[in-house]
Amino acid sequence: MRSFPNIRYLIPVFLLTLILGSGCQDIYEPDLRVDQGLLVVEGLITTGSGPHTIRLSYTGVYGEGRHRRPVRNATVTITDSGGAETQLWDIGTGEYLTPGSFSARVGESYVLHIVTADGEEFRSSPQEVPPQVRLSNVDAITGSDFQYFRSGVSDRLYQREFAGKHLYIETDSQGKGPARFRFRTNLLLQYTLSADKGSAPPPIEYCWQYREITNLVRRDVSRPESNRIRTAFIPRHAEYMQFYNFPPRRYASPRVVIMDLYSLNEESHYFYQKKHEQLSDEGHIFDPIAAQLPGNIECISNPEIQAIGLFEASSVSRHGFRIIMSYSEDSAEITTWEETEDIPTQGCLEEERPPFWIGG
Repeated sequence: MRSFPNIRYLIPVFLLTLILGSGCQDIYEPDLRVDQGLLVVEGLITTGSGPHTIRLSYTGVYGEGRHRRPVRNATVTITDSGGAETQLWDIGTGEYLTPGSFSARVGESYVLHIVTADGEEFRSSPQEVPPQVRLSNVDAITGSDFQYFRSGVSDRLYQREFAGKHLYIETDSQGKGPARFRFRTNLLLQYTLSADKGSAPPPIEYCWQYREITNLVRRDVSRPESNRIRTAFIPRHAEYMQFYNFPPRRYASPRVVIMDLYSLNEESHYFYQKKHEQLSDEGHIFDPIAAQLPGNIECISNPEIQAIGLFEASSVSRHGFRIIMSYSEDSAEITTWEETEDIPTQGCLEEERPPFWIGG
């Protein structure tokens, strides 16, 4: 007969192991500072024409039941590396605008300086403007993507896969590594309407829809290890446009993709890279620990006061591409599209094609 050790002798061993194990744990109590509002800076100046916007707000205080509050009556200036100072205009909503004639210059460094109404002074680290991102190749390949939709019967979310074209860009290297940039992608679609208004023949309306689709790519910053990155996914069928907040229409091919590329210096690229890592976390054991993003704003009047956010100085370039959706082959025909400026988000013209209309 098999014998087992007496359980009375195992209990002390178990308790000793538990005590020793708990003695190796350190309790971490983060300083959340939920009783005070922190200054939040969202600032971007580019090589494009102004005005450029600096947004200032305070974080909500725990228990107040409200979100961020705009910072009003602050004095906001931008100083370049040559000492020239530009005063920003307070429009009263927490937004401060540069003059329309102001634009950043490649190779120059800029410092943002803020003095709040209560006398606290904040300053950014110097931000050098890097050169524009240069494209070396653009291509599209057939594939599939997925999006979530809400059931019409229950309140649950479901995942749906659909076919389309993945649009990739390749950039020239920057120094010894891949170019550093972030991007914003828009999709332009067109369609025609013919409504019978009692005349013969009925008038034709030439209509278009223009939407930003960056969020559906699920990444908006370049990869530190590669010069190639996906910047758009174009659905094959018109019914899938609902996932891009387009209304249900029969959209004519080709599609037009318009991309704004913002070159980033090392500090701002690090900020956007960490932002992407946090937003893409899925709670897995090896995901990075959520932490405050590494901003570039400090309080110089009182170092104990914390500020968050980013003042960014970038070169901006806009690129338009006409994508002819052909599914007989794995690739797509892509041509440069020059009409990229001043396109309203949507509209219709009766018996008149807009200047950016494609085809007959």
